[in-house]
Amino acid sequence: MNIVIIPAFFQTKNRPTLGSFFLDQARALKRAGHQVTILYCDTYSVKCAKEWLIYEEETASQTEGIQIFREKCFCPLKHGMEGYKEAFAKGIEQLWDRHLKNQSIDIIHAHCCVWAGYAAMKLSEKVKIPYVITEHATLFQLHKDEISSANNEVIKAVFQKANKVICVSRAFGKLLEEYTDNIEVIGNVIDCERFRIIEQEKKRSEIGLLTVCYMEEEAQLYKKGMDILIRAWAKITSKYPHARLIIGGGGKALEKVVEWTREYQVADSVEFLGALDREQVVEQMQQCDCFVLPSRYETFGVVYIEAMACGKPVIAVANGGPDDFVHDFNGLLIQPEQEEELVQALEKMITAIGQQDSLYKPKRIADYVEEKFSYSAIAEQLENLYKDIVSVG
Repeated sequence: MNIVIIPAFFQTKNRPTLGSFFLDQARALKRAGHQVTILYCDTYSVKCAKEWLIYEEETASQTEGIQIFREKCFCPLKHGMEGYKEAFAKGIEQLWDRHLKNQSIDIIHAHCCVWAGYAAMKLSEKVKIPYVITEHATLFQLHKDEISSANNEVIKAVFQKANKVICVSRAFGKLLEEYTDNIEVIGNVIDCERFRIIEQEKKRSEIGLLTVCYMEEEAQLYKKGMDILIRAWAKITSKYPHARLIIGGGGKALEKVVEWTREYQVADSVEFLGALDREQVVEQMQQCDCFVLPSRYETFGVVYIEAMACGKPVIAVANGGPDDFVHDFNGLLIQPEQEEELVQALEKMITAIGQQDSLYKPKRIADYVEEKFSYSAIAEQLENLYKDIVSVG
């Protein structure tokens, strides 16, 4: 099949991991034998005039046989949901006319309704090709009350006109039922060739519990539950002096977490790695003993699956996404905002890791991810969905 992907945000030279799960899904489809093209517009308002002038992204490039076309679009009102949907949609249409209008395209796949889904809807109306949307945005979890009535009507139209709306978890699908009931659950894809078990020569004397998240703003710290994690860690660290909390991720709000470790007197048992590139994340997940992230909200939770692909058990929160994939054999699931539950989970996990015959078998954990979320597994699910849509059309 010939598939066009429209992401709502995408990697840049300065942020090469941005929207990496969109590109991973494109890779999965390409490896399954499909032709895949990505169209993306970088939108800039007056406030971003400097970035507009020094724009350095390649307008045409290839990654592993995936053709990527992008351009910059000027939008006076980008800073706000109201502003950039028309500019974004117009830019996508221009890219289509420039590069794809003479090709036989089977389906358009947008990632996030706001506003890639809107662009897909407008393009579909013009070229008469079906479109689907995979929704990822925590907008519908965290900021539903901030959506204006006008935008809500646009969002409803985009979802209802889509041939299928894909959600990355069952709980997230429930949030979108007010817009449409034409929903299917397909998780995010994981690169199981990169995130994989490695043989370690010997067991380290220390037990390392890893967490990784962006910390650009304090709101991200709240979303990921970093405050809960540090407080819970303070309650167990003296009991388990051989355990270390390893924190990966950089950003302007990182210093706030450092302050918390001092405030709760756990700085000696916490290691900060700073910003990590993709390969460094893989390395840290392969070397740790457990991954923990007590997020208040997750639509899916790719980082948990990545750690599990490396054979590591996880501690997660039953907040929507992890409910679908955290089970007794691969981790512990606690309730949101429950600091004492996290304390108990940390103690249980540290104890289990220290046992010679641990409940958490790396191969079983990794095999589960391979079966459910690998390139081949997700590509097959998408293929079947696309074929059903195209055959009806």
